[in-house]
Amino acid sequence: MTLQISAILITHNRAALLPHVLEGLRQQHLDPERFEIVVVDDGSSDDTQNVLTAWSNRLPMRVFKQRAAGLAAAKNLGVFVAKAPVIVFLDDDDVVLPGFLTTHLAVHLAQPDIATAVLSRTVLAPEIAEFPLMRHVTEVGGQLFSYKWIKPHQVLGFREFWGGRSSCKRSLLVRHGVFHPDFRFGCEDIELGWRLSRQGLRVIYEPDACAKMIRNVTFDQFCNRSYRQGRSQYLFSKLHTDLIIREYCEIDKAEEAWQSEWSHYARLLQWTRKLETLTIARQATGQPVHRELQERLDFAYKKSFFLSRAKGVIDSLASDGRPARPPRSGALTEYGLQTMARKNG
Repeated sequence: MTLQISAILITHNRAALLPHVLEGLRQQHLDPERFEIVVVDDGSSDDTQNVLTAWSNRLPMRVFKQRAAGLAAAKNLGVFVAKAPVIVFLDDDDVVLPGFLTTHLAVHLAQPDIATAVLSRTVLAPEIAEFPLMRHVTEVGGQLFSYKWIKPHQVLGFREFWGGRSSCKRSLLVRHGVFHPDFRFGCEDIELGWRLSRQGLRVIYEPDACAKMIRNVTFDQFCNRSYRQGRSQYLFSKLHTDLIIREYCEIDKAEEAWQSEWSHYARLLQWTRKLETLTIARQATGQPVHRELQERLDFAYKKSFFLSRAKGVIDSLASDGRPARPPRSGALTEYGLQTMARKNG
């Protein structure tokens, strides 16, 4: 039987999650002779290699290990060693449902054009869906992923070439470019999508290909993620000077926001932690989360993550020897935050 699709799984220090991720792949409806799993271990220092060894005889899997070089370099290695004509990128905290590979492959067989890609759907596992931050970043703020505005089978563009849940023809990347290796985290997928858009990239949303995210993310972890995203956004804007990219990367918005609000950034994070703690405590005791509290927390999350990205942009400007606008004293007091939350709820 012909090998038709390569699932590229990039992992880094997720040994505790890998058995769940690999079990999802073992449950696929697609015949094992028609797919392969290419695992790239990006410099893990935990028990990842032992976990992969234990699963080596249970899946059509090949494992490659490299020194920690970041997502882009790891994905490129996966692309270069993949053997199938279609490749799908997986995250190491997502468990794919049984029809995942079959559905991706079916769309590509029906849409053989080299420039056609597929975006699948990711949902939160029930055990993490009730955490206020996870609800916010997927349903309200959309900082992680958001599908509410997309219709099934809708044709999308480079902005929706989301890593960890997209597939494409391997030949598209081999002929027209792979991930830029300078991206260690964030924007590597959208930057590649931007370059591929010049080759006619079209992304089809197929919600029947679905995976469950099983990892909870804390507030501080997501602030750090947002900061790293900001640094990547600056790199993206540096590589492509098009106005559409500068706007996508929020460079001007980041400079303006940091100029006026930098002095209250730490206070904002502290205030957000307090709101989150109160919300979680009410949930734990079965008390309702009042609408006003929910609105304040959502506003504080949104502001915290945006300013974390802005800080990443500003720090990258400084590292690059390009001065940002001089900071000025802001007015982002706790009272001001509460007032704005009421206005923007």
